Amino acid sequence: MLKKLNNLPRRHRWPIKCAILGLTWFLVCFPYPRLFLRHVAHWRNPNALIDTKAPALQPLATELRSMIHDGDDPQRVLKAVEGYVCRRIPYAFDWETWGMADYLPTLDEVLEMGREDCDGRAVVAANLLQSIGYRAELVTDFTHVWVKTEHGELLGPRPSKAVVATDKGLRVNWGWRLVANFSDAMGYGVAVFPAERQVIFLLAVWAVLIGPQTDRRTAWVGGLLLFASLRLMREGGHDAHAVLRWLQLVGFVTLVAGVTALVWSGWSKARSPASSTLAAAPVRRVRGHTGNQRSLSE
Repeated sequence: MLKKLNNLPRRHRWPIKCAILGLTWFLVCFPYPRLFLRHVAHWRNPNALIDTKAPALQPLATELRSMIHDGDDPQRVLKAVEGYVCRRIPYAFDWETWGMADYLPTLDEVLEMGREDCDGRAVVAANLLQSIGYRAELVTDFTHVWVKTEHGELLGPRPSKAVVATDKGLRVNWGWRLVANFSDAMGYGVAVFPAERQVIFLLAVWAVLIGPQTDRRTAWVGGLLLFASLRLMREGGHDAHAVLRWLQLVGFVTLVAGVTALVWSGWSKARSPASSTLAAAPVRRVRGHTGNQRSLSE
């Protein structure tokens, strides 16, 4: 298949290759398209996930009320809610629970699965808080999701609030910090996402970038650089609280070097005339039996 693809003209070949890479990335990260569409819809209006009258919430709310008392200090209430949610909902990454790189679930989905990561816990906590009269909002810095109230924050609040779900919709805090948050989130995602899925995507990248003129040595060097970059970026972002940006930068530079080696090799060789020897060959004139002249390349 790749051999046939490489035989196509460049103007046709590269759009198809980009489409293959995009599709591979999507299927590696979000193999269930319907669940992905639900995820996008949930993030468009996270407050819609808060329903204090939901039947599934009532047993949890009743149990929580038995742990707090009227007149309790708000900080004590927040701490009680946080502890209860963490005990009630064991932590698990979304690819372990849903098979997806990320998924924002409903309250019913969290309780049905019985485990979730930070966003699922935040959904449960926000529901519980509002059921006892505390206004709650979901907050994210792209790496982590927690809950904000008028009395404080819970579930591991982070210094930067990139997006806050308010009654008027999502409030995005634009600025340079937003870019830094997104960079940290990507680094952490690369570090903790299943390595076998990343290897599948890198193999696709490697295969697609090998052009019709790429020699074997360049192909192997480019492939080694791609996998070395993955190793470096995973090491640099494994701790969301202490991302090693310098190591991630080295990994990114290594990735660029690998891609450049593969692309440039094929591109530069494709530009060189295939028939340079023939084009440079001297031409002599001979006379046929009809007396007309004709050219021969030697």
